[in-house]
Amino acid sequence: MRRRLAAEMGARAARARASEASEDPMEHIPPNDPTDPMLPFGAAPEPTPDDTEAADPGHSAVGEKPARQSGPHPAETTMEEDLHRAAREAAAQGDVSRARRLYERLLKLEPGHVRARNNLALVLDQMGDHDRALEELDHCLTLEPGNTQVLVNRGAVLGSLGQFQEAERDLRQVLHAESGNAEAHFNLGLTLSRKGLWRDAIPYLRRAVELDSSRAVAFFYLGEALNHVDDLDGALHSYQRAVELRPNNPKALYGLGIVLDRLQRPDEAAQMYRRSRELSRR
Repeated sequence: MRRRLAAEMGARAARARASEASEDPMEHIPPNDPTDPMLPFGAAPEPTPDDTEAADPGHSAVGEKPARQSGPHPAETTMEEDLHRAAREAAAQGDVSRARRLYERLLKLEPGHVRARNNLALVLDQMGDHDRALEELDHCLTLEPGNTQVLVNRGAVLGSLGQFQEAERDLRQVLHAESGNAEAHFNLGLTLSRKGLWRDAIPYLRRAVELDSSRAVAFFYLGEALNHVDDLDGALHSYQRAVELRPNNPKALYGLGIVLDRLQRPDEAAQMYRRSRELSRR
C-alpha cells in the first residue's frame, strides 16, 4: 500500500498546482503549488479543436500547471463526446465528484480511452485517492507504454508519496525521450529536492524555468534549492521572480524574507515577513 510521507515536503507535494495552463490536451499532475491554493483542474480554458489536434501526442507543460483536460477522442461517439465534454467542464468548475462519475461512465463505454483515464487519475489524485490514481495511470501505460504525459503524471504522484526511486525512473525515461519536457525537468528536480539532494535538483529546476519562464512554482522551488546550497543571490532572484508571477504567495514572500535576512538586509526581510503573515491570515 502506497503511503504519503509524513514530512512537510511530502505533504507539500500533493501536486499542484494552481498552475499555469498547458497547451496540451492531456492534463498534468502538479506538485502542490505554494503560490496558489487552487489545484490545476479546470483552471485553464478548454482547448480549441485546433489546439487539441496539435497537442494530441500528449505531453506536458506540472504538474503541475493547470493543464487542460483532454480533447475529444477521435473514435468517440456522440454520447462519449458529450460525456467527455461534461466531465471536463465539471472539473473546470471544481466539481470533482461529478467529473469522476462522468469519466467513470465514459470509461465503461470506452475502456481504452487513455486521455479520459489520465484525467480521471488527476481527479482521483485531487480527491486524495492516490492509490486509485496510480492504478488508473498504470492502466494507461499498459495501453500506451511510452506515453510521456502519463509517465510524468505517474512520476509526480510517486514522488509526492515518497516513492522516489520509482518516480525518478519514470521521469528520467521521459527526459530520455523528450529532453525538452519542462514538466519532467520540474518534477525530477522536485523529487531530488525531497530527497535532500539540493545541488542535484538545481539543474533540473533551472532547466524547467528556462523552458517555461511563467511558472511561479518552479521559481519557488529553485529558490528553495539555491538557498539550501548557499547561493543567496540566485535564491533571491528566484524568489523575487516567484513573487512577481504570484504576488499574493505567502510562502514565496517568506522565503524571500529568509534570504534577505541571510544577506544582512533585515528591514527588507521584515517587510517580506509582514506581507507573508498578512496574506496567510486571509
